Amino acid sequence: MRRQRWVLVGGIFAACAVIVTVLFLRFAAPGGAASPEAAVADYVTALHDRDRGKLADLADPGTDSSAEISRRLTELGGGRLVVSDRRFDTTASDAEVRATISGRLDGSPYSDVIWLRRIDDAWFVALRSRAA
Repeated sequence: MRRQRWVLVGGIFAACAVIVTVLFLRFAAPGGAASPEAAVADYVTALHDRDRGKLADLADPGTDSSAEISRRLTELGGGRLVVSDRRFDTTASDAEVRATISGRLDGSPYSDVIWLRRIDDAWFVALRSRAA
């Protein structure tokens, strides 16, 4: 009888461990966004709010984007960029979209191309330096 109790307790513990692991992997995975439009909207909001963490969540997880995030926050962050138009162009790949954002930066006309990549079911911004 005592052995059966330990087997039951061990089984419950193992089941709980599996559930916790699945939940952790589901909710701790890199952020991204549900669509290209949502990725660009989140990107612009993160710049406006100077939200380094959100930009890191949106960044393509396959690249080290920390320097580029710093550069963009310095050049575009804190309300300096006001986006008035977003255009999305498909590419030959279903996993890549080209987004052109335009508006004003410190009162002057501004336009930039942002590349978006789908990884699994989430969309990420390719935050690599312009020199790359």
